[in-house]
Amino acid sequence: MFDKENLKYFLIWSISVFLAIFFRYYGNLKPDVLLINNFVVLLLVFGPGLVITIILVINKILKAETN
Repeated sequence: MFDKENLKYFLIWSISVFLAIFFRYYGNLKPDVLLINNFVVLLLVFGPGLVITIILVINKILKAETN
């Protein structure tokens, strides 16, 4: 189902889902502790996509240098 190249992306995806569920649960337990401003929302929305993009670019650069 998953080949070895896509396994790291599946791992990143599962970690981000786990963190989202953890913060949701923690936020429900203590709603007054977590104050979310616009900067945090931007990091949560665009952060994972930016990390994946950086990984893809680095992989392409490394493959281009070896050829």
